[in-house]
Amino acid sequence: MEAVDSEFGPVRKSKGKASSGRILKDSAIDYEQKSMLQKLTLLPVKKTSSNKVEKPDHDSETRKIPSMIDILSERESETLENVRIMKKTSFAVSSKSVKPLDPDFKRFKHHLLRTVYQGLPPQEVKVPSYLQEVQAELNRILSQAIVQKESHSTIIVGPRESYKTFLLDHEMAVLANEYAGQFITIRLNGFIHSEQSAINGIATQFEQQLRKLRGTTDDATSESDISGGSLTEVFEKILRVLDSTSIGNQNRSQKNGAAMKITVVFIFDEIDTFAGPVRQSLLYNLFDMVEHAKAPVCIFGCTTKLNILEYLEKRVKSRFSQRIIYMPQVESLEQFLELTGELLTISRSAEFKYADLWNQKVKETLADEKGNFYKLVKINYETFRSIPHFKNSIIPLIYSAEDFESLCKSLETCDIVKKYENNQLASSLTATITSLSDLELAILICAARAALKAKDQVMNFNLTYAEYESMTKSLNARIPTVAKPGTSRDGSSVLLDSAIKLWKKKDVKNVWETLITLNLLTEKSAIGLRESAMAVFYASNYQLQGTTIPFDLRQYQTHVTLSELRRIVPSSSLYYPWTQL
Repeated sequence: MEAVDSEFGPVRKSKGKASSGRILKDSAIDYEQKSMLQKLTLLPVKKTSSNKVEKPDHDSETRKIPSMIDILSERESETLENVRIMKKTSFAVSSKSVKPLDPDFKRFKHHLLRTVYQGLPPQEVKVPSYLQEVQAELNRILSQAIVQKESHSTIIVGPRESYKTFLLDHEMAVLANEYAGQFITIRLNGFIHSEQSAINGIATQFEQQLRKLRGTTDDATSESDISGGSLTEVFEKILRVLDSTSIGNQNRSQKNGAAMKITVVFIFDEIDTFAGPVRQSLLYNLFDMVEHAKAPVCIFGCTTKLNILEYLEKRVKSRFSQRIIYMPQVESLEQFLELTGELLTISRSAEFKYADLWNQKVKETLADEKGNFYKLVKINYETFRSIPHFKNSIIPLIYSAEDFESLCKSLETCDIVKKYENNQLASSLTATITSLSDLELAILICAARAALKAKDQVMNFNLTYAEYESMTKSLNARIPTVAKPGTSRDGSSVLLDSAIKLWKKKDVKNVWETLITLNLLTEKSAIGLRESAMAVFYASNYQLQGTTIPFDLRQYQTHVTLSELRRIVPSSSLYYPWTQL
């Protein structure tokens, strides 16, 4: 015992007296289960009132059925005692009751949201007035392809969010109600599909559409049978299946058998991505189907490139029908206000209680030039000039309204729309720039300065570092110093703490690579299409006639201009004066 006391110290005796029964009882308790049960919470069950149950019957039932605690063993009763029962007072229900929506306002609000969403049936969807000519042209081309079984190829040109795909989907939905089962639609997107994946996508969609038309689940035209082989063989199989399908439906059709041929409508989003510099086999075979196929084929391509014909090869351009539709744009503020009124106006005003009052309120609000709603529409016209952007900002205003009075008040104040606009202004590019370090921000500003000084808005690493060195030296020259900079033993200059450190060129290279990784700088060769396959090879491998371009001389472009940096960089920053030449 002395050896134990010398090593661990004296052993203290327990103040409580231990017994064998207490030790056995303590060993029978599962402390892990006990701690878990203590974390559980049971809600009290509301008992039935005594006045509803007669006392003799209750006493008799009590005598017949023993208590639940009596049935449980002593150990189980102790387990239940460890479970906490939450009292009613812990759940403090708010006395303020939720006010239910007016049924008439609920119907009106639901219809207004569907109107803004453009989710009404195709016959009730309102197309903007300035797009009616384009709508009529698309309706004519689709009617000739579906009803008269003619083949056409058309390219629709317009900026993003200019209703290109919307008009196509709208006209296809309208014609689907009248001529259901007479055409199939195949959709491709240049941002998703390459040429090879587009072939598989065409085969898969073609097989699914034919099965849907036939109403069968047979594997006569399985994907492996259609998509197997080269590109030409795939299109030959598609045409063969189309011809057999039209012949099979000829006996059940009208007197003119040609009227029941199935029309294939191709819709290409970003069709310019398929017009690459190397090969354009997909477009060539599709346009060739329009010219020589027995089955009617209609092709619609949507693009943002105004010079789309310059991207097409001669053999592809010769098979294209040269039909290009340019999407019109909003020309004046008055027209933009008119489009806004059309978007918020309810046409079937007789079916809804608040429709007439809402239409009048929208008209008065748009006419008030000093109102908040008019100012927001004007700001949208002068900046984005986008009806879809305005539609997305007005939807939270309508959805959060509890009654018609609050809806009209929200339309006057536009607080919810302002919050949405502020949230949209904080883009990812702005957030990325604000998260940069001081040196990264300085290099980015110097790159924007060097690009602005250049004629073609292009700079390289050497020009950027020369600008950074010049700006840092001029900034240090203006900083007041107490003493002249000294020199160390090796002869190098020693600057004071108040001066800005001028980093060496090898150190700034890491910062330059970081800006490239953050997509703030983009190589000039990565923008646009090349004229030939050799130009693509040279651009991707930094080679020009057998000569490798060094890292310092590779040309870059900035994703943000110097004027935009002046609005992003805070005025308290040390590099804020650099954002102005």
